[in-house]
Amino acid sequence: MTTIGEVGQRTRFDVREFARTARGNHRDTLQLSEYAATPLSPDVVRMVRYLGRLESATMEHLRNLLVTATHKDARVTAFLVTWAFEKFWIADALDAVLEANGQQRFQDAPEGKVRKSRSESSDRRGPISRAVSAIRLGVPIIAVHTTTGLIDEWITRAAYLRLAAQSKSAALASTISMILDVKKRHEDFFDDESRRRLSEDPRAVKLTRKTLLSASWPIGAVDRADDDRSFFETYVFGGEAGVAARSGIETQVASLPGLDGRDGYAVARKLHP
Repeated sequence: MTTIGEVGQRTRFDVREFARTARGNHRDTLQLSEYAATPLSPDVVRMVRYLGRLESATMEHLRNLLVTATHKDARVTAFLVTWAFEKFWIADALDAVLEANGQQRFQDAPEGKVRKSRSESSDRRGPISRAVSAIRLGVPIIAVHTTTGLIDEWITRAAYLRLAAQSKSAALASTISMILDVKKRHEDFFDDESRRRLSEDPRAVKLTRKTLLSASWPIGAVDRADDDRSFFETYVFGGEAGVAARSGIETQVASLPGLDGRDGYAVARKLHP
């Protein structure tokens, strides 16, 4: 990746190059005809649909980010616009997989009742409430957004890897490999920005730590049906492999500047089936 400078010993993510090389429609690369002979199992289809819902929730999430001080940072905003574009096409690729398996697209499938949890109430706030509260929070809120974005990338990566391992489908494994390749740049940006901002601003650390206590995971899950959330948590983080994945994320969170094991645990406990 082309770089534009140094952040300590780290090279800065090149947002201009990211925008210039954004990746769009993937349907021609998805090996969709393979599913006619080897369709996906019901659990795999359910995971594909759920991940598609999460990827498609980007515009709702972006709306919530851009009513805060985040919209005043040109570098972050430029990234987020391209990030949303790429995630739209990831969701479309997952839609295509569902269609090739004779299933409803994630937009058309019904959902059940959402999980009601007081600890996640802050994640249910609308844009007006977020805008009002953001006035007093100021610039440190950007660190919250980039750090939660980074953690979300770690969690969804674990989900895609688990799905690839469980599906036994070469066609789906190829699609997931493509998706993870696209999402790697998203993770790189969030990693760059969150570490820099947490290192430079104690207020950003304090606000981020407070947010992690009540955040729901993955981003967008708070609006999904409780049954689907429970299924996701068990599928990805259940069993021996799931415990290892959850532990790895806990360690990654704890290693971020200004954070520690308490913060890692705050995230990991929300992933427990």
